[in-house]
Amino acid sequence: MSQMHQMQISYVSTEDRLLFRLNTKARQEFRFWMTRRYVMILWHTLNQLLSKQEPADNPPASGFVDPLVEAAKKEIKHQELVSQADFKTQYQESTYLPLGEAPALLFSVAVKPAPDGQVLLCMHPEQGQGIEMALNEQILHSLCQLIIDTTTKADWKLNLAFLPRGGAEGPVKEGPQGLN
Repeated sequence: MSQMHQMQISYVSTEDRLLFRLNTKARQEFRFWMTRRYVMILWHTLNQLLSKQEPADNPPASGFVDPLVEAAKKEIKHQELVSQADFKTQYQESTYLPLGEAPALLFSVAVKPAPDGQVLLCMHPEQGQGIEMALNEQILHSLCQLIIDTTTKADWKLNLAFLPRGGAEGPVKEGPQGLN
């Protein structure tokens, strides 16, 4: 896939799913459905990636790290990066749809290292092609914000929050994880 240009997530009430659309600088558009369950697992994966990107602060002498303070730090960093993102430019429709017009239902999520040192977020349907997105810090936080905004509009009541570093959820499992 060529370099990502824009991404959009919208709620489609008749499907009770999120429609994730991504277009590239080469004017290709990829369309995928995300179920509520998929979004919960994707959110967990994104949170783990955010935790890995945080610089390791010097722990207090007591060795106790307050999870609420850690979550607040993560939220502040998120708001700072999201304020720099462009959420106002209208999504540009594309007529070249390499995977077809109908969105594919996403089934697995995984992460793997990219050759340039970034992280690839791999999202694939049960059968057929998916996408692998290179995530820098800005794209990661923008994707998180799109998910927060859209699931709130969908009224899915997911209570998406940023976990403190080393949260109780455990590490991201590499490789595909089936969801549906």
